[in-house]
Amino acid sequence: MPKSYSTDLRKRVIEAVEAGASRREAAESFGIDASSAVRWLQRWMETGSCAPKPRGGSVSRLEQHAEQILALVAQQPDLTLEETIAELLKRRIRTSKSAVSRFFQRHDITFKKKSLRAAEQHRADVARARRRWIREQGMLDPARLVFIDETAVTTKMVRLWGRGPRGIELIGRAPCGEWRLATAPVHPCRATPRAPRRNRPSRCPSNTGSAAASRSTSSVACRAAESPA
Repeated sequence: MPKSYSTDLRKRVIEAVEAGASRREAAESFGIDASSAVRWLQRWMETGSCAPKPRGGSVSRLEQHAEQILALVAQQPDLTLEETIAELLKRRIRTSKSAVSRFFQRHDITFKKKSLRAAEQHRADVARARRRWIREQGMLDPARLVFIDETAVTTKMVRLWGRGPRGIELIGRAPCGEWRLATAPVHPCRATPRAPRRNRPSRCPSNTGSAAASRSTSSVACRAAESPA
């Protein structure tokens, strides 16, 4: 792309026209096209400026809907590009995968792994139970505690990746007890340790088609194992 004519040349053409020369004569004197002299004079009369207009740097049409798109990402961060385009189409915003990808790059939205937390943490009854459990820990008698190896239920249903602003942790929500290994460190039992009995694994769907692994404690339940996840 050729460079724009300098501001100095534009001023000299304008001064020649104001001195009495026609636009065509001024253009021939300075070796430019007559149409350029006409445009410069017209812009000078309308705005009082003869500086060249900015060139390049086109603005994407998605920037007009930036607020809606960023709100959609914040509400559903794990949408794929195809799903994002489908959601935008519901809002009468037509676009493409490449345009959405460039939009995310401009707004520093990256694809990252989510930090999953129990969705039930926001429930009032769970919050009360957690506070009660913390208070009652000091009242536990170590002599009555039974050693618990591990209790967990794990599935692979929830998407582990999503989009969010660079440098900010992306938080996801998953059903309680299904997305993290819930362990309870306790004092060993003074009696002879007994291995926990294993129950039948639960049938939890997963994106790999495998059943979820489930391990439970023995029938001798410890109060420490009853803490909410």
